[in-house]
Amino acid sequence: MKLRYIVLTIVLILIILAISYAALQKKVETTPITSPTETPLPTSKERIVVYAYRDTITGIDPSIEFDTGIVILSNVYEPLLYYDPIKNEFKPALAISWNKVNETAWIFNLRKNVKFHDGTYLTSEAVRFSILRSKLIYEEKGIGPGWIWNCLEDIFIVNETSILFKLKYPVPIPLIVSSAYGAYIYSPNLLRYANASDMIDEKIRLWFEAGNDVGSGPYKIELYKPESEVVLRKFEDWWGWDIVNNSKAPEIVVIKIVEEPASQELGLLDGSIHIATNVAKANINRLLNQGYKIINQTTFHNYILMFNAKRWPTNITDFRKAVLYAVPWNKVIEFAFQGFAKEASGLIPYGYPGYVENLRYEYNVTKAKEILEKLNISNTKLELVITSGYEEEERFASLLKSSLNQLGIDVEIVALPWEQVKEKGVAVWRNPDDAPHMIINDWWPTYPTPYDYLYILHSADIEWNWSGYTNPEYDELIDTAFQLEGIDYDKAIEIYNKAQKVVFDDAIAISIADSIQPYIYDPDRVLIRDEALNPLYMFVIFFQYVEVVS
Repeated sequence: MKLRYIVLTIVLILIILAISYAALQKKVETTPITSPTETPLPTSKERIVVYAYRDTITGIDPSIEFDTGIVILSNVYEPLLYYDPIKNEFKPALAISWNKVNETAWIFNLRKNVKFHDGTYLTSEAVRFSILRSKLIYEEKGIGPGWIWNCLEDIFIVNETSILFKLKYPVPIPLIVSSAYGAYIYSPNLLRYANASDMIDEKIRLWFEAGNDVGSGPYKIELYKPESEVVLRKFEDWWGWDIVNNSKAPEIVVIKIVEEPASQELGLLDGSIHIATNVAKANINRLLNQGYKIINQTTFHNYILMFNAKRWPTNITDFRKAVLYAVPWNKVIEFAFQGFAKEASGLIPYGYPGYVENLRYEYNVTKAKEILEKLNISNTKLELVITSGYEEEERFASLLKSSLNQLGIDVEIVALPWEQVKEKGVAVWRNPDDAPHMIINDWWPTYPTPYDYLYILHSADIEWNWSGYTNPEYDELIDTAFQLEGIDYDKAIEIYNKAQKVVFDDAIAISIADSIQPYIYDPDRVLIRDEALNPLYMFVIFFQYVEVVS
């Protein structure tokens, strides 16, 4: 009898446990628990693309970010127009039509029924808010790309879907509104979300940097870990899906920060990376023989060697010239870039507005020696800062070190993560002796104007003028040319060319090479349409044009 009760008790307990387990399973299935800081695991049926990028993401505030955040922002936010520099044509984005009223007034008509990621709709007020915030932050705090709106007097709302840009002076405004920096449109409701008092309140930037977004683009931010990984999820209500007509577009985009070329290559080989941007150039042919594919993108991205104009001995113009004469320029493309670049001239890349031919220093060791003897400079040491993981910079630095060593100049090469490189660069304005003698900055445009490349040496640009260069003549030349672009473009180009000659003669900064960017990808996993790339913005992939094939 006692045994019977024991058996019945055990059976009863098992039944209760089974019922409890079933209930618990049902609860888990119907009310999944997700942390706001963790990525919900994608289902096995979701189309996923993993893209390897080599730099930490520097920010995602669409009005302030002026650097690597473009890789994210270009998929999450949209400008009024897109511009194709190769075809020299505009493509409607959030604006479907535009016309010039007079030399200083333009009207843009907005696309209807465009949803932001918060479910609200695009309006003229959203456009005005977004652009004025970029402008005001730059004017009040001196940060971000808001200088592109210096031409703007105000924006007037005509109706819910039409806006009027009133300009201070004539400019090619369609080019400016197509910028991938400082021209993105987003929901003004973020004032409430961030509990901000006004549009330049620091709370807004912090709200964005916490991984939030209110864009209208094809993807929205799901996870934001800027030093390691960013996850984007397809925005099903994006207005453009029918136009793109890509049923195989990724539902999940994982942007992995992978600095080392060897790690990117390994990721390709083990299948954890589908598109790589920074594989060792010497290994590319081997990968192609294994069935991987390559897209070589000719870009307007260049590498600029900048000299510290405030620290001895690079504060001496003739010394800087001696260094440039000592560079074996005939070896730069094949050795440093291993063929993935074009020969540079001046500061502006080939094919870009304002490019000038023959602004190059020849390789002439004899002339370099003569200058150094005249200056009575020998047995000195220079510091060169480069970005770690940038193979082309590392190889150029070794080339320069070897050449200068023959002249009695020792070069200490300091490789740092990109964020620390920037800190070293801006140090020239605080304490020039804390900044390196030389530093390499890679640059791509804000929007197609020569001013963009030349402004990085303007005395007012303490964010990117890592030379500490101050030349009132130069500043006036490029400022004058910029204001002439909408009035007499040919005259503006003529003045820009003169400004480049000033910089060349001062030997303060020079482009090392115009980059060709290889994208290595697994064709068994993805197909990259032509529209996915834009030569203006290196490393940007518009993922709505990528097809997941398996």
